[in-house]
Amino acid sequence: MGSIIKIMLAINNRGVYLFYHKDTNIFDNCPVSAIQLQNLDRNARLTMKEENNFCFLTYDEINYKDIMRFYVKECIDDKEIRKQLFNILRSSNYVDPFIEELRKLNLYDEFEMVCGDIYDQLFWDWAKKMGLNF
Repeated sequence: MGSIIKIMLAINNRGVYLFYHKDTNIFDNCPVSAIQLQNLDRNARLTMKEENNFCFLTYDEINYKDIMRFYVKECIDDKEIRKQLFNILRSSNYVDPFIEELRKLNLYDEFEMVCGDIYDQLFWDWAKKMGLNF
C-alpha cells in the first residue's frame, strides 16, 4: 500500500504526468520506456494505440482535496490542527504542504492507514481500465 500512495502523491500538481511502462515495470515521467528510448528511430512516429506505455492518473482524476478533507473531518479532533490543515487545503498548491504538515505533526502514518485504501482503489480501477495485471 505504501508504494501506491507514494506514486499517487508524486503527482502533486497539474503539470506532473507519470507513465507506466509494461516492459520495464517502472513508473516515470517519460512517455516511452528506457528500452524503447534506446531503440527509437528519430524519424519514427509514435502509434496512437499504445501497448507498452500507459499514462497514469492525472492530478484532477485523483481528487486529492476530497481525500484530504475526508481525513481531516474524520480523524482530527484537535480544533487547532484541523484549522491548520484546512487552511493548507485552501491554497492552490496544497498536496506537498499538507503531507509535510502531517509528517511534522506525526500524523502521516495515520493518514496513510486511513486513506491508503482510497488511493489503492483508484490505482486498481486505473489498472483494470488499462487492462494491466500487477
